[in-house]
Amino acid sequence: MSALVAGHLFVGSIGLAHQVYRVLRPYRVGIYGPSLTGKTTLDQYLTVPGDIDPIPFEFRTTHPIDSISKQYKIPKAQRKLLRWKKDKKAISNADIGGQPQFRNLWIEDMFSRKVELVIYMIDHRVLSHPQFAMDAVAGFEYLVERMLREKKAEGLTRKAKKKSKKYRPKLFCILLNKMDIWWDERADILWQLNLKREHPLVYPFRNGLRKMRKAGIRAEIEAISAQHGLNVERVLTNLIDSL
Repeated sequence: MSALVAGHLFVGSIGLAHQVYRVLRPYRVGIYGPSLTGKTTLDQYLTVPGDIDPIPFEFRTTHPIDSISKQYKIPKAQRKLLRWKKDKKAISNADIGGQPQFRNLWIEDMFSRKVELVIYMIDHRVLSHPQFAMDAVAGFEYLVERMLREKKAEGLTRKAKKKSKKYRPKLFCILLNKMDIWWDERADILWQLNLKREHPLVYPFRNGLRKMRKAGIRAEIEAISAQHGLNVERVLTNLIDSL
C-alpha cells in the first residue's frame, strides 16, 4: 500500500513539475498563412477572448524594414494564456503577415523559436477565389518545402540557420478559419466520421500533407471561427494536448 501511495505521489510530482515548467516555458505555436485569413484576429482573440471587430484591409499586418540588414523585421512572440474548461495552457506566438514578401519571416520564426505546433490558416476563399487559392497553395508549399528542407530558406539569421539543422515540429495543423461562413451539413458529417481531409477546402493541400506523412510529421485538420471564438480554445487545447 505504501509503495502504491508513493507511486501516486511520484507521478503527481512529475505532473506538477511539468505544469510549472510549461508556465515558465510556454508552448511554442507558429500561426502562418495567406493574407486576410484571420491570423491577426486569432492573435487578438487569444490575447483577449470575445467577438473581434473585422479588421479593415488597410490595417492588415505589415512589417518594417531594418535599416541595417535591409530585411523585414520579425515581431517578437507574445505570451498568452489559453483557457478551456478547467484547463489552462501558456502559449507563445507572433503575428506575422501573410503577404508573399513576408513568407521568409514564417520560416525565421519557425526555426528560431523551434515552434512545436505549426498552424497554417486558410479560409473558404480557397473554393471561391482562384487567385487566393493559388496564393494559399503557394504559401503552403513554400512552408512545407523549407520545413522539410527540400529547398533552402533565404535570408535567415544565424540563430535560425543553426536551429534549423535538427528542427521538426511536433505537430502540424491546417486550420480552416471562418467556419461561421462555410460550415454546412456535409462538413458536419465529415467531422463526425473523422474524414476531415475529404473536405474540398483541404484538397489543394494534399500533396504537402503526403510529404509530411512520409517525413513522419503528424498533420491534423481543424475548423474554427476566430472572429466569433467558435472552437478556438477547444481546438488549440486538444492540439497542444496531443503534442
